Amino acid sequence: MEKQTGKNSISSKQYNRGLCLKLIATGVCNTRIELSRKTMLAKMTVSNIVSEFLERDIVMECEEEPTKVCGRNPVILRLSEKAPKVVGLLIFRDRIEAVLGNLNLDIIRKESISFQELTEEKLKEYCCTVVDRVSGGEDSIIGMGVSSIGPVDIRHGIILNPTRFYGIRNVDIIRFLREKYQWPVCFDHDNNGAALAEKLYGIGKNEQDFLFLGISNGIGSGIISGGEVYHNQNGLAPEAGHISINYKGERCECGNRGCLEKYASSYIVLKKLQEATGQKFTFEEFCRMGDNAEVDAVFRQMVEDISAGAVNIVNILHPEMIVLGHDCIDWDEKYVNYMEELINERKVARSRHRIAVRKAFFGRDAQLKGAMAIVVNQIFKGELMFS
Repeated sequence: MEKQTGKNSISSKQYNRGLCLKLIATGVCNTRIELSRKTMLAKMTVSNIVSEFLERDIVMECEEEPTKVCGRNPVILRLSEKAPKVVGLLIFRDRIEAVLGNLNLDIIRKESISFQELTEEKLKEYCCTVVDRVSGGEDSIIGMGVSSIGPVDIRHGIILNPTRFYGIRNVDIIRFLREKYQWPVCFDHDNNGAALAEKLYGIGKNEQDFLFLGISNGIGSGIISGGEVYHNQNGLAPEAGHISINYKGERCECGNRGCLEKYASSYIVLKKLQEATGQKFTFEEFCRMGDNAEVDAVFRQMVEDISAGAVNIVNILHPEMIVLGHDCIDWDEKYVNYMEELINERKVARSRHRIAVRKAFFGRDAQLKGAMAIVVNQIFKGELMFS
């Protein structure tokens, strides 16, 4: 059971406010009595916190919840429409997207710029363009979360050297954005953000340990361990796409040989599908052709390659679940089930917990919602808004 215990001390006021807001925003608790039970805070403490939220238009009281016992029915608490907003910025290989959203991760506005070539100067320009478009006229923004393809240096806010990213490397993107905008700016790997969004609001809400795999033009990963996003001391995120599944295989742009993404990233698989069928369909269109024997064979090989890499992570971390994102959202469900079978057949601890494989709750928006989740999570930890 996940610990959600509050702290009964003056120095922990920020923490307790963040925790109560998290429980309301994520739907875990929607009444004062539920907040008190979950956090183990005194009823008066919870009442004072909720009163502050009401006064600041962070939450609102809604319809009363019917009960069978005598006495006053508890009042439902929801996020207010006037609650602070957040900006999410996603930096990907073929596009830059920004959203304005609320603390529920609902998207209010969205802007995107696509490209086929890019320079560092254009990268910064596009970031500002989409952020300005979504934030214009909004005066209640509490912060901005930025998620980027990796590898990234999370601690220092630097995009390091992503493969196939137009030769762009070592971009101090967070310093640039902090100088440009007045809000706090938080940063993480795009798949860490997606994993966080799924943990707070999505399919991983009730799980403490799971692996997020984002399969697209590259293969990325985010890890939830003990209910938190895994970050190492050096600020580097896990890079599942560069696990070698063939040490004598093709050389990867990273310098290693036989990297998983050289076999199973969607742009590689798309080439295989087009060669096998002679058709120039998109990856999404091929996903709807699973009854075709040639298409099925290519997808099964993709699943087997991904499973071969994922089992290495499973045997180290022993997660409760694997969450699939990006282009895997378009997979026929039979390939999700096939991957689950392979993972559980090959993991070393076969007699223990069966690992589920599921598509991301937020689908193709997982990384974009994750950008918002990065800054929202700082609010929930009491590090923003209540300081």
